[in-house]
Amino acid sequence: MAKIGLNYGEKLQIADKTYRVITDGLNVPEVLGKLSFRGIEGPDIIYEEDRTQRNPDGSFVQINTGEIRGIVVAIHSSVQHETLFFTIADMAQSEIEDLGIKYREKVELEDIVITHTHVNRNDIYKLFASKIKKKNGGAPLKENKPLDNKKDNREIGRAHV
Repeated sequence: MAKIGLNYGEKLQIADKTYRVITDGLNVPEVLGKLSFRGIEGPDIIYEEDRTQRNPDGSFVQINTGEIRGIVVAIHSSVQHETLFFTIADMAQSEIEDLGIKYREKVELEDIVITHTHVNRNDIYKLFASKIKKKNGGAPLKENKPLDNKKDNREIGRAHV
């Protein structure tokens, strides 16, 4: 029997879950546009069900496993006109903080993966990237480095005299 419907692509295992990847069917730069940094939200913590305990609504209690999928960062999309939340999978929070990215500063994300899940008649899109970095908007700023070099050259010249 023939399948009817859209083929959303392959499934990808990311940490503890399997996600349906739709990135291949999208022109990611066109969908997201220019990206600007809003902030670090914190770790995307992995939880598992504790089947020995129930919540008042009958669902199982969620227990923190001590593992994380990555670090969630808030990024504003110029095309979507809203702040999106990306899980950065291959960087620690300290590495992201060490980049010194400021609020509203332009950024680039490497290896963007957009996933789709359909739960209880709701479409859920989860966004992943391997790394985040500042967008190079031209020549890097030189903060008095030439002056420091001249000073060093003068001191070396005096030492030879």
